[in-house]
Amino acid sequence: MLFVIKRIPVCGILIILFYTYLPANNFALNPNNLLTQKSADFIQKVSQELLEKTGINLYVYMGESLDGKDYVDFKENFIRQLKEPFVAIVLIKNDKKIDIISSKENLFDRKKVYWEYMVPLIPTKDSEITPEALSAVVFNGYIESVDLIADKFDTKIEHNIPKDEKGAKAVAQLILYIMLFSMLGIVAFMYIIRNRRNTNNGQ
Repeated sequence: MLFVIKRIPVCGILIILFYTYLPANNFALNPNNLLTQKSADFIQKVSQELLEKTGINLYVYMGESLDGKDYVDFKENFIRQLKEPFVAIVLIKNDKKIDIISSKENLFDRKKVYWEYMVPLIPTKDSEITPEALSAVVFNGYIESVDLIADKFDTKIEHNIPKDEKGAKAVAQLILYIMLFSMLGIVAFMYIIRNRRNTNNGQ
């Protein structure tokens, strides 16, 4: 789920320069400063430890827009700048793109991370799409990815946040339960009203 470059406006040139002069072992790729500084510092520290213990480079990229470019082309250009083996969590704000890319297919369950740890935190209103909210989406997926990669190599990342197995999955389930019970409540309410009307009509 990344993007391409057919025409290169000033913004596109800046992105190319950003990749060209990408510092070694820079895991928090934040060209538009959408990722909060605390999150970026944490990612840098944890990814460095993960690399030392597993040999896996775990990156986070947060960008403002694709500027009308195709994600597939962007993805191809983007991964050329990464050191293998790698995993990259990508979020593009204006294009509403979220992706988890891996140079190794069976490294961990990316769908689980996406659906259980990122999707439940995605803002539902445009007014709620803030750097803090987007950082939370990426951050939650990131810390789970760290744990899953560490588990694959039978190691532990000391600087990562201790995970709660129920975590975001429980939040997602709670939301579904609330929606379900809300619907049941509406059905029950309508049933009571109809019964009352029938009783009144009978009288």
